[in-house]
Amino acid sequence: MSTDPERFYAALAERVDAVPPPELSAVRARAAQRRRRSFGGLLAALAAAVVAVLGAQAVLSPAATPPVRPVLPAVTDFVSFDGSADPVIPFTGPVGFGMTTTLGDRSYAMWMAEDGNEWVGAVDLLTGRPLWPARNLGKFGDTNGMQVSAGAILLLTEQGFGNPLIKDGSDTIIAVDPATGQIMWTLPYSFNDTDRVLYDDTLVISWPLRGVTEALDLRTGKARWTAREPVLQSGTNAIHTMAELYAFGGFTGRTPADRRVVLHLSTGRAQLRDVTTGRVEQEIVAPVLPLDGDTLRYETVVGENIYQFAGHRAKVQPLDGSPTMPDQAVQADLTGTWPSPCMYTLFCAITGDTGDSATLTVVDPSLGVTHWEREVKTRVRGVFPTADGVLVVGETSLVFAPDGTPVASVDGQAMWVESGNLLVFGPAGVSGHQLSTGENVALGKVDVAGYCSANATMLTCPTKDGIGVYRYAR
Repeated sequence: MSTDPERFYAALAERVDAVPPPELSAVRARAAQRRRRSFGGLLAALAAAVVAVLGAQAVLSPAATPPVRPVLPAVTDFVSFDGSADPVIPFTGPVGFGMTTTLGDRSYAMWMAEDGNEWVGAVDLLTGRPLWPARNLGKFGDTNGMQVSAGAILLLTEQGFGNPLIKDGSDTIIAVDPATGQIMWTLPYSFNDTDRVLYDDTLVISWPLRGVTEALDLRTGKARWTAREPVLQSGTNAIHTMAELYAFGGFTGRTPADRRVVLHLSTGRAQLRDVTTGRVEQEIVAPVLPLDGDTLRYETVVGENIYQFAGHRAKVQPLDGSPTMPDQAVQADLTGTWPSPCMYTLFCAITGDTGDSATLTVVDPSLGVTHWEREVKTRVRGVFPTADGVLVVGETSLVFAPDGTPVASVDGQAMWVESGNLLVFGPAGVSGHQLSTGENVALGKVDVAGYCSANATMLTCPTKDGIGVYRYAR
Protein backbone atom coordinates (compact mmCIF):
# COMPACT_ATOMS: atom_id res chain seq x y z
CA MET A 1 0.00 0.00 0.00
CA SER A 2 1.02 3.56 -0.31
CA THR A 3 0.77 4.78 3.25
CA ASP A 4 3.61 4.39 5.70
CA PRO A 5 1.69 2.45 8.30
CA GLU A 6 0.95 -0.08 5.58
CA ARG A 7 4.61 -0.35 4.68
CA PHE A 8 5.13 -1.52 8.23
CA TYR A 9 2.67 -4.36 7.65
CA ALA A 10 4.29 -5.24 4.36
CA ALA A 11 7.40 -6.24 6.31
CA LEU A 12 5.56 -8.59 8.67
CA ALA A 13 5.56 -11.55 6.28
CA GLU A 14 9.34 -11.40 6.18
CA ARG A 15 9.37 -11.18 9.94
CA VAL A 16 7.58 -14.55 10.13
CA ASP A 17 9.92 -16.22 7.65
CA ALA A 18 13.31 -14.88 8.62
CA VAL A 19 13.57 -13.25 12.04
CA PRO A 20 13.86 -14.86 15.47
CA PRO A 21 10.70 -14.13 17.49
CA PRO A 22 12.27 -11.90 20.17
CA GLU A 23 13.28 -9.23 17.64
CA LEU A 24 11.10 -6.36 16.44
CA SER A 25 12.41 -6.40 12.86
CA ALA A 26 10.87 -5.30 9.63
CA VAL A 27 13.30 -6.26 6.89
CA ARG A 28 12.59 -4.46 3.64
CA ALA A 29 14.08 -6.92 1.14
CA ARG A 30 11.37 -9.56 1.13
CA ALA A 31 8.62 -7.01 0.79
CA ALA A 32 10.41 -5.45 -2.17
CA GLN A 33 10.75 -8.83 -3.87
CA ARG A 34 7.11 -9.61 -3.35
CA ARG A 35 5.67 -6.29 -4.46
CA ARG A 36 8.20 -5.17 -7.14
CA ARG A 37 6.84 -1.68 -6.91
CA SER A 38 6.95 1.38 -4.81
CA PHE A 39 5.72 1.27 -1.31
CA GLY A 40 7.93 2.49 1.25
CA GLY A 41 9.14 3.35 4.84
CA LEU A 42 7.37 2.76 8.10
CA LEU A 43 5.30 5.88 8.51
CA ALA A 44 3.53 8.40 6.25
CA ALA A 45 5.07 11.80 5.33
CA LEU A 46 5.24 14.75 7.73
CA ALA A 47 3.09 17.88 7.45
CA ALA A 48 4.26 20.33 4.80
CA ALA A 49 3.16 23.92 5.24
CA VAL A 50 5.93 25.90 3.60
CA VAL A 51 5.66 24.82 -0.02
CA ALA A 52 3.53 27.78 -1.07
CA VAL A 53 6.15 30.28 0.00
CA LEU A 54 9.06 28.62 -1.74
CA GLY A 55 9.87 31.04 -4.55
CA ALA A 56 12.99 31.69 -6.52
CA GLN A 57 14.95 32.77 -3.46
CA ALA A 58 14.13 29.55 -1.63
CA VAL A 59 15.24 27.47 -4.58
CA LEU A 60 18.66 29.10 -4.44
CA SER A 61 19.31 28.25 -0.79
CA PRO A 62 18.23 25.45 1.59
CA ALA A 63 15.46 26.12 4.07
CA ALA A 64 16.68 26.66 7.61
CA THR A 65 16.80 23.53 9.73
CA PRO A 66 14.21 23.80 12.52
CA PRO A 67 15.83 24.52 15.88
CA VAL A 68 16.27 21.94 18.59
CA ARG A 69 13.35 22.00 20.99
CA PRO A 70 15.00 23.03 24.27
CA VAL A 71 12.76 21.14 26.69
CA LEU A 72 13.05 17.37 26.87
CA PRO A 73 10.04 15.47 28.23
CA ALA A 74 9.52 15.22 31.96
CA VAL A 75 10.57 11.97 33.57
CA THR A 76 8.07 9.13 33.38
CA ASP A 77 7.08 7.41 36.61
CA PHE A 78 8.21 3.98 35.46
CA VAL A 79 7.35 0.98 37.65
CA SER A 80 8.79 -2.52 37.55
CA PHE A 81 6.61 -5.52 36.69
CA ASP A 82 6.74 -9.31 36.87
CA GLY A 83 7.45 -10.47 33.35
CA SER A 84 6.84 -14.09 34.36
CA ALA A 85 3.21 -13.46 35.32
CA ASP A 86 0.62 -15.65 33.61
CA PRO A 87 -0.50 -14.26 30.26
CA VAL A 88 -3.98 -12.78 29.95
CA ILE A 89 -4.56 -14.85 26.80
CA PRO A 90 -2.60 -18.13 26.99
CA PHE A 91 -1.47 -19.79 23.79
CA THR A 92 -2.57 -23.36 23.07
CA GLY A 93 0.79 -24.32 21.58
CA PRO A 94 4.11 -22.98 20.27
CA VAL A 95 3.87 -19.69 18.38
CA GLY A 96 6.19 -18.39 15.68
CA PHE A 97 5.04 -14.79 15.52
CA GLY A 98 2.61 -12.38 17.14
CA MET A 99 1.78 -8.69 17.21
CA THR A 100 -0.41 -6.34 19.23
CA THR A 101 -2.03 -2.96 18.65
CA THR A 102 -3.29 -0.81 21.52
CA LEU A 103 -6.12 1.70 21.07
CA GLY A 104 -6.95 3.49 24.30
CA ASP A 105 -7.79 0.97 27.01
CA ARG A 106 -7.99 -2.03 24.68
CA SER A 107 -5.27 -4.12 23.08
CA TYR A 108 -5.77 -6.34 20.05
CA ALA A 109 -3.53 -9.25 19.14
CA MET A 110 -2.92 -11.70 16.35
CA TRP A 111 -0.53 -14.62 16.37
CA MET A 112 0.45 -17.47 14.10
CA ALA A 113 1.10 -20.80 15.73
CA GLU A 114 3.86 -23.07 14.51
CA ASP A 115 1.19 -25.44 13.15
CA GLY A 116 0.00 -22.66 10.78
CA ASN A 117 -3.18 -21.71 12.63
CA GLU A 118 -3.75 -17.96 12.85
CA TRP A 119 -5.50 -16.54 15.92
CA VAL A 120 -6.96 -13.21 16.98
CA GLY A 121 -7.80 -11.92 20.47
CA ALA A 122 -8.40 -8.78 22.51
CA VAL A 123 -7.74 -7.55 26.06
CA ASP A 124 -9.59 -4.99 28.20
CA LEU A 125 -6.71 -3.14 29.87
CA LEU A 126 -8.97 -1.73 32.59
CA THR A 127 -9.90 -5.19 33.88
CA GLY A 128 -6.90 -7.17 32.65
CA ARG A 129 -9.22 -9.74 31.09
CA PRO A 130 -9.92 -10.92 27.54
CA LEU A 131 -12.70 -9.05 25.80
CA TRP A 132 -13.85 -12.26 24.15
CA PRO A 133 -12.51 -15.82 23.67
CA ALA A 134 -9.57 -15.98 21.29
CA ARG A 135 -10.67 -17.02 17.81
CA ASN A 136 -8.88 -19.55 15.62
CA LEU A 137 -9.16 -18.48 11.97
CA GLY A 138 -7.73 -21.73 10.61
CA LYS A 139 -4.51 -22.61 8.83
CA PHE A 140 -2.53 -20.32 6.56
CA GLY A 141 0.83 -20.48 4.88
CA ASP A 142 1.83 -16.94 5.85
CA THR A 143 0.59 -13.68 7.30
CA ASN A 144 0.96 -9.96 6.69
CA GLY A 145 -0.20 -9.17 10.22
CA MET A 146 -3.19 -7.01 10.99
CA GLN A 147 -4.50 -3.46 10.89
CA VAL A 148 -6.86 -2.13 13.52
CA SER A 149 -9.25 0.80 13.67
CA ALA A 150 -12.36 1.53 15.73
CA GLY A 151 -14.50 -0.30 13.19
CA ALA A 152 -12.63 -3.53 12.53
CA ILE A 153 -9.62 -5.74 13.04
CA LEU A 154 -8.35 -6.59 9.56
CA LEU A 155 -6.30 -9.81 9.36
CA LEU A 156 -4.13 -9.80 6.24
CA THR A 157 -3.88 -13.53 5.59
CA GLU A 158 -1.99 -15.48 2.94
CA GLN A 159 -2.09 -18.93 1.38
CA GLY A 160 -5.23 -20.27 3.04
CA PHE A 161 -5.40 -23.52 1.05
CA GLY A 162 -7.99 -25.84 2.53
CA ASN A 163 -9.31 -23.08 4.80
CA PRO A 164 -13.11 -22.78 4.46
CA LEU A 165 -12.87 -19.00 4.90
CA ILE A 166 -10.61 -18.64 1.88
CA LYS A 167 -11.34 -18.98 -1.83
CA ASP A 168 -8.70 -20.77 -3.92
CA GLY A 169 -5.98 -20.13 -1.34
CA SER A 170 -5.75 -16.47 -2.29
CA ASP A 171 -4.65 -13.60 -0.07
CA THR A 172 -7.71 -12.68 1.97
CA ILE A 173 -8.70 -9.86 4.31
CA ILE A 174 -10.69 -11.19 7.27
CA ALA A 175 -12.62 -8.48 9.12
CA VAL A 176 -13.28 -9.18 12.81
CA ASP A 177 -15.54 -7.15 15.11
CA PRO A 178 -13.29 -5.55 17.76
CA ALA A 179 -16.11 -5.69 20.35
CA THR A 180 -17.17 -9.33 19.94
CA GLY A 181 -14.49 -11.21 17.99
CA GLN A 182 -17.07 -12.29 15.40
CA ILE A 183 -16.06 -12.50 11.74
CA MET A 184 -17.93 -9.78 9.84
CA TRP A 185 -16.77 -10.41 6.26
CA THR A 186 -13.92 -11.66 4.10
CA LEU A 187 -12.42 -10.25 0.90
CA PRO A 188 -10.10 -12.00 -1.57
CA TYR A 189 -7.44 -9.54 -2.68
CA SER A 190 -3.75 -9.30 -3.54
CA PHE A 191 -1.46 -7.91 -0.89
CA ASN A 192 1.17 -7.14 -3.51
CA ASP A 193 -1.11 -5.51 -6.07
CA THR A 194 -3.39 -3.32 -3.97
CA ASP A 195 -3.10 -0.08 -2.01
CA ARG A 196 -5.16 0.23 1.16
CA VAL A 197 -6.12 3.13 3.43
CA LEU A 198 -7.90 2.34 6.70
CA TYR A 199 -10.29 4.79 8.35
CA ASP A 200 -12.37 4.31 11.50
CA ASP A 201 -15.37 3.10 9.50
CA THR A 202 -14.11 2.52 5.96
CA LEU A 203 -11.41 0.66 4.04
CA VAL A 204 -10.42 2.30 0.75
CA ILE A 205 -8.73 -0.28 -1.47
CA SER A 206 -7.32 0.25 -4.98
CA TRP A 207 -6.41 -2.31 -7.61
CA PRO A 208 -4.14 -0.22 -9.90
CA LEU A 209 -3.79 -2.97 -12.51
CA ARG A 210 -7.58 -3.24 -12.78
CA GLY A 211 -8.22 0.50 -12.57
CA VAL A 212 -10.71 0.08 -9.72
CA THR A 213 -10.96 1.69 -6.28
CA GLU A 214 -13.61 0.78 -3.72
CA ALA A 215 -14.53 2.17 -0.32
CA LEU A 216 -15.81 -0.67 1.87
CA ASP A 217 -18.03 -0.28 4.90
CA LEU A 218 -16.06 -1.91 7.73
CA ARG A 219 -19.19 -3.40 9.30
CA THR A 220 -20.55 -5.09 6.18
CA GLY A 221 -17.68 -5.25 3.68
CA LYS A 222 -20.00 -3.79 1.05
CA ALA A 223 -18.87 -0.98 -1.24
CA ARG A 224 -19.96 2.52 -0.28
CA TRP A 225 -18.75 3.64 -3.69
CA THR A 226 -16.63 2.46 -6.62
CA ALA A 227 -14.35 4.53 -8.86
CA ARG A 228 -13.15 3.16 -12.17
CA GLU A 229 -10.11 5.35 -12.66
CA PRO A 230 -6.49 4.44 -13.55
CA VAL A 231 -4.90 5.07 -10.15
CA LEU A 232 -1.11 4.88 -9.87
CA GLN A 233 0.53 2.26 -7.72
CA SER A 234 1.12 3.93 -4.34
CA GLY A 235 -1.26 6.66 -5.56
CA THR A 236 -4.09 6.02 -3.06
CA ASN A 237 -3.43 7.94 0.13
CA ALA A 238 -5.05 9.39 3.21
CA ILE A 239 -4.36 12.99 4.17
CA HIS A 240 -2.50 12.72 7.47
CA THR A 241 -1.54 15.39 9.92
CA MET A 242 1.86 15.42 11.56
CA ALA A 243 0.45 14.30 14.91
CA GLU A 244 -1.24 11.28 13.34
CA LEU A 245 2.12 10.01 12.18
CA TYR A 246 3.73 9.89 15.61
CA ALA A 247 4.03 6.21 16.50
CA PHE A 248 3.56 6.41 20.25
CA GLY A 249 3.12 3.05 21.91
CA GLY A 250 3.78 1.03 18.77
CA PHE A 251 5.15 1.11 15.26
CA THR A 252 2.29 2.67 13.29
CA GLY A 253 0.48 5.98 13.45
CA ARG A 254 -3.22 6.64 13.94
CA THR A 255 -6.10 6.42 11.49
CA PRO A 256 -6.68 9.71 9.64
CA ALA A 257 -9.26 12.20 10.84
CA ASP A 258 -9.47 13.96 7.44
CA ARG A 259 -12.42 12.41 5.61
CA ARG A 260 -10.86 12.79 2.17
CA VAL A 261 -8.84 10.27 0.21
CA VAL A 262 -6.44 11.23 -2.59
CA LEU A 263 -6.47 9.21 -5.81
CA HIS A 264 -3.51 10.11 -8.02
CA LEU A 265 -4.38 9.03 -11.54
CA SER A 266 -1.96 7.85 -14.22
CA THR A 267 -3.39 10.57 -16.46
CA GLY A 268 -1.61 13.21 -14.35
CA ARG A 269 -4.63 14.33 -12.36
CA ALA A 270 -5.42 13.88 -8.67
CA GLN A 271 -8.89 13.57 -7.15
CA LEU A 272 -9.82 14.39 -3.57
CA ARG A 273 -12.85 12.24 -2.80
CA ASP A 274 -15.13 12.13 0.22
CA VAL A 275 -14.46 8.81 1.95
CA THR A 276 -18.13 8.16 2.77
CA THR A 277 -19.82 9.17 -0.48
CA GLY A 278 -17.05 9.05 -3.07
CA ARG A 279 -17.96 12.53 -4.25
CA VAL A 280 -15.06 14.28 -6.02
CA GLU A 281 -14.58 17.41 -3.94
CA GLN A 282 -11.65 18.65 -6.00
CA GLU A 283 -9.63 17.57 -9.03
CA ILE A 284 -6.26 19.08 -9.81
CA VAL A 285 -3.46 18.75 -12.32
CA ALA A 286 -0.80 16.55 -10.68
CA PRO A 287 2.03 15.53 -13.01
CA VAL A 288 3.48 12.09 -12.38
CA LEU A 289 7.17 11.93 -11.51
CA PRO A 290 8.65 9.80 -14.30
CA LEU A 291 10.55 6.62 -13.59
CA ASP A 292 14.17 6.23 -14.59
CA GLY A 293 14.92 2.68 -15.69
CA ASP A 294 14.05 0.13 -13.02
CA THR A 295 13.62 2.66 -10.22
CA LEU A 296 10.46 2.51 -8.11
CA ARG A 297 8.17 5.44 -7.47
CA TYR A 298 6.93 6.06 -3.95
CA GLU A 299 4.17 8.53 -3.14
CA THR A 300 2.49 9.77 0.02
CA VAL A 301 0.30 12.65 1.17
CA VAL A 302 0.54 14.72 4.32
CA GLY A 303 -0.90 18.08 5.17
CA GLU A 304 -1.90 19.52 1.81
CA ASN A 305 0.84 18.10 -0.40
CA ILE A 306 1.57 15.02 -2.46
CA TYR A 307 5.21 13.91 -2.15
CA GLN A 308 6.74 11.73 -4.86
CA PHE A 309 10.14 10.04 -4.94
CA ALA A 310 11.68 8.10 -7.83
CA GLY A 311 15.36 7.29 -8.00
CA HIS A 312 17.34 10.52 -7.69
CA ARG A 313 14.36 12.84 -8.13
CA ALA A 314 11.56 14.19 -5.93
CA LYS A 315 8.43 16.24 -6.50
CA VAL A 316 6.03 18.19 -4.26
CA GLN A 317 2.48 18.83 -5.47
CA PRO A 318 0.14 21.14 -3.49
CA LEU A 319 -3.39 19.79 -3.19
CA ASP A 320 -4.97 23.24 -3.40
CA GLY A 321 -4.38 23.34 -7.15
CA SER A 322 -1.56 25.90 -7.04
CA PRO A 323 1.30 25.31 -9.48
CA THR A 324 3.44 22.28 -8.77
CA MET A 325 7.07 22.68 -7.81
CA PRO A 326 9.54 21.58 -10.49
CA ASP A 327 11.02 18.11 -10.16
CA GLN A 328 14.10 18.28 -7.96
CA ALA A 329 17.33 16.33 -8.30
CA VAL A 330 18.08 14.91 -4.87
CA GLN A 331 21.65 15.39 -3.68
CA ALA A 332 21.72 12.18 -1.64
CA ASP A 333 21.78 8.73 -3.23
CA LEU A 334 18.37 7.35 -2.27
CA THR A 335 18.61 4.30 -4.54
CA GLY A 336 16.99 1.32 -2.88
CA THR A 337 15.57 3.38 0.01
CA TRP A 338 12.08 4.52 0.88
CA PRO A 339 12.22 8.04 2.31
CA SER A 340 9.88 8.46 5.25
CA PRO A 341 8.80 11.60 7.08
CA CYS A 342 10.89 12.68 10.01
CA MET A 343 10.76 16.40 10.78
CA TYR A 344 8.51 19.17 9.52
CA THR A 345 8.80 19.11 5.71
CA LEU A 346 11.84 16.83 5.80
CA PHE A 347 12.15 13.14 4.97
CA CYS A 348 14.55 10.53 6.35
CA ALA A 349 16.21 7.61 4.60
CA ILE A 350 18.74 5.02 5.67
CA THR A 351 21.44 5.21 3.00
CA GLY A 352 24.77 3.58 2.32
CA ASP A 353 24.01 0.41 4.27
CA THR A 354 27.07 -1.75 3.64
CA GLY A 355 26.36 -4.30 6.32
CA ASP A 356 28.99 -2.70 8.52
CA SER A 357 27.72 0.89 8.56
CA ALA A 358 24.76 2.99 7.47
CA THR A 359 23.73 6.66 7.41
CA LEU A 360 20.58 8.48 8.45
CA THR A 361 20.07 11.05 5.69
CA VAL A 362 17.59 13.92 6.08
CA VAL A 363 16.44 15.53 2.83
CA ASP A 364 14.09 18.31 1.75
CA PRO A 365 12.11 17.01 -1.26
CA SER A 366 11.00 20.51 -2.29
CA LEU A 367 14.63 21.53 -2.89
CA GLY A 368 16.42 18.21 -3.20
CA VAL A 369 19.00 19.28 -0.61
CA THR A 370 20.44 17.20 2.21
CA HIS A 371 20.01 18.93 5.56
CA TRP A 372 22.19 16.62 7.61
CA GLU A 373 23.52 13.10 7.85
CA ARG A 374 24.46 10.97 10.85
CA GLU A 375 26.09 7.58 11.08
CA VAL A 376 23.85 4.91 12.54
CA LYS A 377 24.20 1.23 13.25
CA THR A 378 23.30 -1.32 10.59
CA ARG A 379 20.14 -3.46 10.59
CA VAL A 380 17.91 -0.47 11.15
CA ARG A 381 14.29 -1.53 11.64
CA GLY A 382 12.69 1.84 11.13
CA VAL A 383 12.71 5.61 11.64
CA PHE A 384 9.98 7.05 13.88
CA PRO A 385 9.39 10.79 14.38
CA THR A 386 7.90 12.92 17.12
CA ALA A 387 7.83 16.69 17.55
CA ASP A 388 11.04 16.52 19.57
CA GLY A 389 13.16 14.33 17.33
CA VAL A 390 13.63 11.08 15.48
CA LEU A 391 14.01 7.56 16.83
CA VAL A 392 16.12 5.18 14.74
CA VAL A 393 15.27 1.63 15.84
CA GLY A 394 17.81 -1.15 15.63
CA GLU A 395 19.82 -3.44 17.87
CA THR A 396 21.10 -0.13 19.16
CA SER A 397 18.43 2.57 19.00
CA LEU A 398 19.30 6.25 18.57
CA VAL A 399 17.40 9.50 19.13
CA PHE A 400 18.34 12.68 17.25
CA ALA A 401 17.03 16.21 17.76
CA PRO A 402 15.59 18.01 14.70
CA ASP A 403 18.97 19.56 13.87
CA GLY A 404 20.75 16.20 14.09
CA THR A 405 22.09 16.61 17.63
CA PRO A 406 22.38 13.17 19.28
CA VAL A 407 19.98 12.88 22.23
CA ALA A 408 20.15 9.22 23.26
CA SER A 409 21.70 5.85 22.43
CA VAL A 410 20.21 2.73 24.05
CA ASP A 411 21.12 -0.94 23.80
CA GLY A 412 18.04 -2.56 22.33
CA GLN A 413 15.03 -1.84 20.16
CA ALA A 414 13.13 1.16 21.48
CA MET A 415 9.56 2.44 21.29
CA TRP A 416 8.22 5.93 21.93
CA VAL A 417 5.65 6.11 24.74
CA GLU A 418 3.08 8.84 25.22
CA SER A 419 5.20 10.72 27.75
CA GLY A 420 7.85 11.28 25.06
CA ASN A 421 10.31 8.88 26.69
CA LEU A 422 11.23 5.37 25.59
CA LEU A 423 10.51 1.73 26.31
CA VAL A 424 13.55 -0.36 25.40
CA PHE A 425 13.56 -4.08 24.62
CA GLY A 426 17.13 -5.17 25.20
CA PRO A 427 19.26 -8.16 26.22
CA ALA A 428 18.61 -7.53 29.91
CA GLY A 429 14.82 -7.22 29.49
CA VAL A 430 12.45 -4.27 29.19
CA SER A 431 13.58 -0.91 30.54
CA GLY A 432 12.32 2.65 30.55
CA HIS A 433 14.66 5.40 29.33
CA GLN A 434 14.35 8.99 30.55
CA LEU A 435 15.49 11.31 27.76
CA SER A 436 16.03 14.29 30.06
CA THR A 437 18.35 12.46 32.48
CA GLY A 438 19.67 9.54 30.42
CA GLU A 439 18.56 7.16 33.18
CA ASN A 440 17.57 3.59 32.34
CA VAL A 441 14.98 2.07 34.67
CA ALA A 442 14.84 -1.74 34.70
CA LEU A 443 11.19 -2.84 34.41
CA GLY A 444 11.02 -6.59 33.87
CA LYS A 445 12.06 -9.57 31.76
CA VAL A 446 9.63 -10.58 29.02
CA ASP A 447 10.27 -13.28 26.43
CA VAL A 448 8.88 -11.24 23.53
CA ALA A 449 7.69 -13.14 20.45
CA GLY A 450 6.80 -10.30 18.11
CA TYR A 451 5.60 -6.70 18.24
CA CYS A 452 4.49 -5.11 21.51
CA SER A 453 2.27 -2.04 21.94
CA ALA A 454 1.40 0.29 24.80
CA ASN A 455 -0.78 3.09 26.05
CA ALA A 456 0.36 5.60 28.66
CA THR A 457 0.68 3.01 31.44
CA MET A 458 0.14 -0.53 30.12
CA LEU A 459 2.35 -2.66 27.86
CA THR A 460 0.93 -5.59 25.86
CA CYS A 461 3.28 -8.16 24.33
CA PRO A 462 3.10 -11.51 22.57
CA THR A 463 5.34 -13.89 24.53
CA LYS A 464 6.21 -17.55 24.11
CA ASP A 465 3.32 -18.44 26.44
CA GLY A 466 0.60 -15.97 25.44
CA ILE A 467 -0.47 -12.34 25.30
CA GLY A 468 0.92 -10.65 28.41
CA VAL A 469 -0.14 -7.32 29.91
CA TYR A 470 2.17 -5.35 32.21
CA ARG A 471 1.85 -2.03 34.03
CA TYR A 472 5.05 -0.13 33.21
CA ALA A 473 4.15 3.37 34.46
CA ARG A 474 1.85 5.13 36.91
